[in-house]
Amino acid sequence: MNVYVIGQIRITDQEKWNDYKSQVQSTLEPYGGKVLLRGTCIDAFVGTTDYPDVVAIEFDSVEKAKEWYYSSAYQSLVPIREKGAEIILHVYG
Repeated sequence: MNVYVIGQIRITDQEKWNDYKSQVQSTLEPYGGKVLLRGTCIDAFVGTTDYPDVVAIEFDSVEKAKEWYYSSAYQSLVPIREKGAEIILHVYG
């Protein structure tokens, strides 16, 4: 069953965020992760959000998503991510 890692993002330092973003793809590849969507909220039909940016990443399984997230390659990017943005990151299936 495919699962989706959904990130809701509030960018706090664009330069740091760009640095982080440019390195994430290489950490996804060994786990089959595919970025399906990156975007910024441009309008709302219902409600508001404090996290206007979003990313959706697809994995073949929750196990692969966890392997990616806890990998040393991805974890080495977490300090950069934390300097560039505040995020909410969940797995959906």
